[in-house]
Amino acid sequence: MSRRRTENDSEPGPVTSHVQVDRFGFLKQEHGNSPERFSKPRTTSSTDHDREERKVRKWRKMIGVGGSDWKHYVRRKPNVVRRRIRKGIPDCLRGLVWQLISGSRDLLLMNPGVYEQLVIYETSASELDIIRDISRTFPSHVFFQKRHGPGQRSLYNVLKAYSVYDRDVGYVQGMGFIAGLLLLYMSEEDAFWLLVALLKGAVHAPMEGLYHAGLPLVQQYLFQLESLVKELIPKLGEHFTQEMITPSMYASQWFITVFSYSFPFPLALRIWDVFLSEGVKIVFKVSLALLKYCQDELVSEFSLRAVS
Repeated sequence: MSRRRTENDSEPGPVTSHVQVDRFGFLKQEHGNSPERFSKPRTTSSTDHDREERKVRKWRKMIGVGGSDWKHYVRRKPNVVRRRIRKGIPDCLRGLVWQLISGSRDLLLMNPGVYEQLVIYETSASELDIIRDISRTFPSHVFFQKRHGPGQRSLYNVLKAYSVYDRDVGYVQGMGFIAGLLLLYMSEEDAFWLLVALLKGAVHAPMEGLYHAGLPLVQQYLFQLESLVKELIPKLGEHFTQEMITPSMYASQWFITVFSYSFPFPLALRIWDVFLSEGVKIVFKVSLALLKYCQDELVSEFSLRAVS
């Protein structure tokens, strides 16, 4: 994987040799985002392996060396690219593809040395807030576990650099999960520029309003989600109204962290594949799909409370 962190090079500190991690680096006994909490162990057959190898070859041909063929392929076959992204980007290529589809690779190439300047020579008013929140970001992942270890240092550097780069936004709790997710697939500098691409809107609508004072874009999205629930899932919308349940009670983190905070990690990755390609509408689609899937359970729970 491009820049994927491993148990050995992350210096996990308190993690001992008998502790097992899943294929993404999360501790298996923890109840965080480890996939094993949400799915049965899956054995990989030779057929699965062959299928994955064919998939990787297709993607490598589509991307070219270091992404050299990407833009040409997207112009020629946009529907093929969209279909393949929705099927899931190969994990070994995910970091590079995320940079290509987000526009962050272009930002990096246009701004040589800027990240280093921000990290080394600038100071941020948010440094203490960032330090306070570092240990709360993916605490069950070996890369981020060790206090002052390489994972926490990288996360601090990226968040500090962004808080200097965009002083109007600075740092807001929740940004760490986005930066942390990116750092599992790419270098500090690459993660920083992808964060810039998202918040400044290199390809899709800017996300910086999610983190401005008062979280104005969060409020807008929650209002829109509430309207969509009432329109598309009216039974659940009516129950939410009766129980005075508003989206701010359950969906704020969905938008602020784009599902990276509490969703099963494999699912979060698949969402991010499509989100980076198609924009924030994917957050709405996933939110509505989840609510519709849980509708009967949510309604029956409310009914039981009313009876009791």
